[in-house]
Amino acid sequence: MTKAISEIMVTEADLKVADVHRRWLLARHPLGPVKVEDFVYVEDTVPLPPPGKFLVRVLWLSIDPKQRLLMNNMPRNVEQVPLFGTMFGMAVGEVVLSKNDAFEVGDIVVDLFGWQSHAIADGRGHYVNNPYGTRRIDPSLGPISTALGVLGTGGLTAYFSVLRELKPQAGETIVVSSAAGNVGLIAGQIAKIHGARVIGLTSTDAKCHTIVRDFGYDDAINYRTTNDLSAAIRRIAPKGVDMYYDNVGGSIAAAVSRTLNSGARVTLVGVTEHYGEVTGAGKAWTWPQRDTMSYFIVHDYHREFDSGIRQLAAWIKEEKLRYREDIVEGLENAPTALVDLFGGGNLGKRVVRVAANPPGIA
Repeated sequence: MTKAISEIMVTEADLKVADVHRRWLLARHPLGPVKVEDFVYVEDTVPLPPPGKFLVRVLWLSIDPKQRLLMNNMPRNVEQVPLFGTMFGMAVGEVVLSKNDAFEVGDIVVDLFGWQSHAIADGRGHYVNNPYGTRRIDPSLGPISTALGVLGTGGLTAYFSVLRELKPQAGETIVVSSAAGNVGLIAGQIAKIHGARVIGLTSTDAKCHTIVRDFGYDDAINYRTTNDLSAAIRRIAPKGVDMYYDNVGGSIAAAVSRTLNSGARVTLVGVTEHYGEVTGAGKAWTWPQRDTMSYFIVHDYHREFDSGIRQLAAWIKEEKLRYREDIVEGLENAPTALVDLFGGGNLGKRVVRVAANPPGIA
């Protein structure tokens, strides 16, 4: 049962965490590719929560392509990181001090806590377009770091975009771009669970081999070493492509479009090829009108998040769904982890281990 505020003894002596608050701030709005020099590291005193709020010790930090988009100095339909503000990022943490009736010390929670060792929260969510607020994690469903990947926004994005937008049928063919990334890796497997033939596009021969061998993809293409991507897809899908799962936009999307059957379904999940543009991100490619295309927004399904997480966890337990975490050690390496992400250095979900999990929690 949740404790009343009056029962919680809040003193600095109760704060059994490091006495240094570590953060990465956005030092400049980058032009083009993100660089380590775009960030500045600072240390100060761990803040104490005012009435109605609680203090979170960050354990795991998510590294995502969309973080590059949030760094741009331009009006968008997403929030921007303010100059010299704490860099945005989803994170998992432990409540270590609480003046909020709804959250107890020891709760494991996930929210947009940012690139920092500690965060103050009120439970309502750390950004405007977050309709569900700070969410408790059930550690029995899997390691708590998976709340940033397969059992978090990435897994839910794959789950709802494939099942509700593309609606794969047995025998159909789907092409997934960025197939070795967090979302693509899961999306391809969900389509496979529902009987589709799955072709992945990724950036290295090693990744092609891995997604076929370990994650059930039927075929894979290294787009970086393929001169004519459309022709390569046609060779392995001579009857055409029924669905395209677009994580990147741009030239890859244009190439795939030339292989699509009439009435093919397309879901636009990400446009990583355009995240570094100063203007017009995501506008460089327009799909032919013969295709059924949807711009996917995972928050449209927030009322079904719990059921989606339970199904994803069940598939993992049944060994129908596999995931991989690409772990970077230490908050100090967060900028490098993001820069390397755009170089194709990850396979699966990239996370930063900021601090050790509490005892007894995987």
